[in-house]
Amino acid sequence: MPAFETSALTFGDLCSSGKGAKTVPLLGPNTYSPGELRVLWEPKSFDGTDQNRVSISFSPTSDVEADVLDLEKWVIARLSVDSRKYLGQELTEAQVGDRFVSALKTSEKGFRSLRAKMNFTGRNGVQCWDQNKQKRELPDDWLCSSVTPIFRVKGLWIMSREMGLLFEMEHAQIGEAKAECPF
Repeated sequence: MPAFETSALTFGDLCSSGKGAKTVPLLGPNTYSPGELRVLWEPKSFDGTDQNRVSISFSPTSDVEADVLDLEKWVIARLSVDSRKYLGQELTEAQVGDRFVSALKTSEKGFRSLRAKMNFTGRNGVQCWDQNKQKRELPDDWLCSSVTPIFRVKGLWIMSREMGLLFEMEHAQIGEAKAECPF
């Protein structure tokens, strides 16, 4: 069974913020539970300052990569059908694909990561749970924790000529990972 049942997904209306940022909500069953993933580095904001909304990057398994790529392929195909409505001009599927920025990143050294957003506090703050399904505080060290996230694929961000999916971690089951000797 695919991770995302795309037949039940649809795009909402194009929204613009006061600052000109454009988003398109993804409607339907848009949560994704990939299983336990390793956090690659401590969550941080884009500019490195202490903020509530941060990026968090995970090391994806091959199954997670396949799930995300399948969803992104569907999004690109769907966007090309209504490109004038969402992007302001008629674009082919190939043209939309050229502008699409994947949530899967590859470093210069060839390491893959899945990037998501996370709020520490507030209405959309991440809810953390322990292995006994009891609420717990955020971990002090994300790198020394086992993390089983639940993402909401909120929708599409559109900026200038680029676009991509926004994964937001809503819940995280946190366990204490054992440090392993690298030798």
